[in-house]
Formats: sequence, structure tokens, C-alpha cells
Amino acid sequence: MIIKEVAFNSPEHKLSVALRDEVLRKPLGLQFSEEELSEEFDSYHLVAMNDSDEVVACLVLKPITPQEVKMRQVAVREDQRGKKLGSLMVQFSEVFALDNGFELITLHAREVAEKFYVKLEYDKEGELFEEVGIPHYKFKKKLV
Repeated sequence: MIIKEVAFNSPEHKLSVALRDEVLRKPLGLQFSEEELSEEFDSYHLVAMNDSDEVVACLVLKPITPQEVKMRQVAVREDQRGKKLGSLMVQFSEVFALDNGFELITLHAREVAEKFYVKLEYDKEGELFEEVGIPHYKFKKKLV
């Protein structure tokens, strides 16, 4: 298993979009538009790949300010869940963000992922809100 950054529109990036679509979008009856995906050109795309070069987990880091990056679209393939891969991806993204000069990670987590982010020492901000038709919380973590 290797975790790495992949280039926007690369074959690995396209595999990560397919995983995000399968895990995050299809269950909600949603699909990515070309416009949505084109807006990710300036984001960092991180993937976990197995020995068969399959993307088994991914996430996106979108720069908000020179100090803040927003974590988005965290997805782990169903057959890889329960193996701490999501935690490894988030921890990798924190080091990656620090290495790229960011001091703060923010994110909108689905309500079902609340305990996951609390365990990883993210601070919940505010009340539950709706995004893409489901409940979310805002979280943040200072990296320095």
C-alpha cells in the first residue's frame, strides 16, 4: 500500500474520482458534473493504492487561504474499511498540508463520521447543518 499525491486529470486521479463517485455520490443519487470536477484543478489529490495499482482510498485538499486547506471527499473502498486506512489517509494529509505551508485543516464531515474525526483530534465547530441533503458538522484542526 502506498499513499501519494496524484496529478489532476491523471489516470490515478480519474480512478479516485470513480471511487468518490461510488462511495460518496451514488448512494445519495448524485453524480459529479464536469464543472464540479474542473474546479478541483488547484486542489491536492491524495490516494492510497494497493499492489494492483487500484485506488482504495482518497481525499482532496482544497487551498482556502495560504494558511488554510479544506479536506474534502474522503472515501475508502468498501472492502478496505475497518483497516485504519481512513485514519492513515487523514494523518498523511496533515503531514502533507504542513509540508506545503498550511497551518489549519477545516472540513465538513457527515454526521456518521463525527466520532472518526473527534478520535483524530479535530475540533467540532457549531451545530449540525445540512449539505448535499444529509447532516454534517464543521471540524477544524490546527497543525502548528
